[in-house]
Amino acid sequence: MDNETKQILDDHERRIRALEGISKSESKGGKKQGSNKNYTGLAGGIRLLIDESFLNQPKFLGEISTELKRQGYHYSVKSISKALLVDFMKKWQLITRLKENKNWKYVLRK
Repeated sequence: MDNETKQILDDHERRIRALEGISKSESKGGKKQGSNKNYTGLAGGIRLLIDESFLNQPKFLGEISTELKRQGYHYSVKSISKALLVDFMKKWQLITRLKENKNWKYVLRK
């Protein structure tokens, strides 16, 4: 493999790790350190729910809002809905939604 290709691959790998929140030393050592997780703001609260497997089963928006409040994240249902749709569904493609009885349920994409 030539130098330029290796550099491009290394850059992509670094970007992917940054998106996943994994440092190079963690991926080599196989250790996960929970203290490196960033759970600030609304997106952080939703990441916390994902990491705690709360969204492994489909949940209504109201259920997600209630759990976020229980965890100490107090945001409007409209803000939560927008974050789920724009960031977690479209931008990062981490979750998907299913229509049930004219309401949406959100679930972790597998």
